[in-house]
Amino acid sequence: MIKIFKNITISTILIIFFCCSNQEKDTSGLVISQEQRASWSRNFNPLQPGSMARFPTSAGIYEPLMIYNSMKGEYIPWLATNHYWNDSNDILTLDIRKDVNWSDGEIFSASDVLFTFKLLKSNPALDTRAIWSYLKDVILINDYEIQIVFSSVYVPGLDAIAGQTIVPQHIWTEIDDPVKFTNPNPVGTGPFTEIIKFQNQVWELGKNPNYWQTGKPKVEKLVFPAFPTNTQATYAITNGEVDWAGSFIPDIDQVYVRKDPENHHYWFPSTGGSIFLYPNHNNQHLKNDKFRKAISHAINREQIVKIAMNDYTVPAHITALSEVMNDWKGNTAKYEDWTEFDINKSINFLNELGYKINPKTNLITDEDNNTIPFEIIVVSGWSDWLRAGQIISRNLKEIGIDANVRTYDFGAWFDRLRTGQFDLAIAWAEKGNTPYNMYRGLMASEYVKPVGESSDLNWHRYGNKNVDLLCEKFIKTSNEKEIRDIILDMQKIFIENIPAIPLFAEPNWGQYNSTRFTNFPNKDNPYAALSPNNMPEALLVLVELEPVKIK
Repeated sequence: MIKIFKNITISTILIIFFCCSNQEKDTSGLVISQEQRASWSRNFNPLQPGSMARFPTSAGIYEPLMIYNSMKGEYIPWLATNHYWNDSNDILTLDIRKDVNWSDGEIFSASDVLFTFKLLKSNPALDTRAIWSYLKDVILINDYEIQIVFSSVYVPGLDAIAGQTIVPQHIWTEIDDPVKFTNPNPVGTGPFTEIIKFQNQVWELGKNPNYWQTGKPKVEKLVFPAFPTNTQATYAITNGEVDWAGSFIPDIDQVYVRKDPENHHYWFPSTGGSIFLYPNHNNQHLKNDKFRKAISHAINREQIVKIAMNDYTVPAHITALSEVMNDWKGNTAKYEDWTEFDINKSINFLNELGYKINPKTNLITDEDNNTIPFEIIVVSGWSDWLRAGQIISRNLKEIGIDANVRTYDFGAWFDRLRTGQFDLAIAWAEKGNTPYNMYRGLMASEYVKPVGESSDLNWHRYGNKNVDLLCEKFIKTSNEKEIRDIILDMQKIFIENIPAIPLFAEPNWGQYNSTRFTNFPNKDNPYAALSPNNMPEALLVLVELEPVKIK
């Protein structure tokens, strides 16, 4: 424990002691650390952007039609039991599961699915994945069959359709403003729906008395203590007060596993993509690809991986793909590798662009001899990203770029990210069974919104018309060779234009304590990703966990 706290102030230690001593200890519920908040707000609206509603609202209280299992690379039927396309791939038919009730006892049917999609259409602020940009209609065939009619062929639309959380028509039809609705007493189809207790520092979620999976869940309730920072979460996790978590823990073998090798476990499989430094393309300096390359060459990724990430991962590849996606990496030998740490190349790019160094400040200036300050926004309490941001800040000062780290709580950070109100930001990217989702999310013009308008993709506001054309081809084909060629062309555009700067391969953080609960996924039983941060995949874990049997 000494290593964790060697740089923590006395005031921080007192805060940790206060938080831990004032939270009620629970001996029957599964204690989860997934969100980091100073206090809880009672919001269970599953249609709002992910930062607003409590975990596990969208996949736990409510449920999607299907769940993509990243470990198996397949869709798992859920509220929809089957799906099939017509011959022209513009109509998707879904068979809706029978014998499902809402937690209040009302019958679930395809009418609820129809209502949910129509609700998104009439309230565009809730359609964060822009589903209605490619849908023409949703048609009710009967109580347990529904058709999704596309305005044009768009096979990748299956991903958003499958993952759409479904809400009950008999409740939500009475809601005046579903965008602002906080849904304090949710009615869902998920395994956990009953709010047992809700306080500022801890809340509890009991199981659904009418859950459709017989005998599940086996866990009686979920318990969520409030941990404002990584440090406080780490303290609770390493001391056995948390059963399931998705946190960054420095030196995890020493500070977590060593304390109880039999029960303290972790699993960090790669997501296949990278964590990025996003440059806002509305900024006159950051929109220049040579300026972005200057930044990228100045970043010491080896140092970030070693110091900030504790060697849990590896520096990013120029394709932004990790080893999990090696088969999708094209021939990159002919390209300049702008992920290489090379201060001289950075300075040369800045000189080419005409930037001068002010001898008094050692910082670059613009044409009017003004310094050019940038902010790197990071989530407060996310110690790994905070250290990464601090390293980047120091690296950039070496080439005369003034970039300082600014922290926000998750909600404020995510709001700034989605509305494009930042200079530089550390964040993740879209995932999928191919790199298509990532490249599309990083470069497709359809997701570029004006600053101030919310977007769940393309936070950096970069659009490429050639990528748009490739997306149009991709959505109309199921030919494997054509799919591969399209993705490699998108990859080429990404490398040539560096719209976002990959930092390191993104790990899937996951820890569990098997003292009181068992059947967590791990590398020997990879039935799903362990991390509770993977939604809706974490729902696959919630229904499989069970209490340890007392001998």
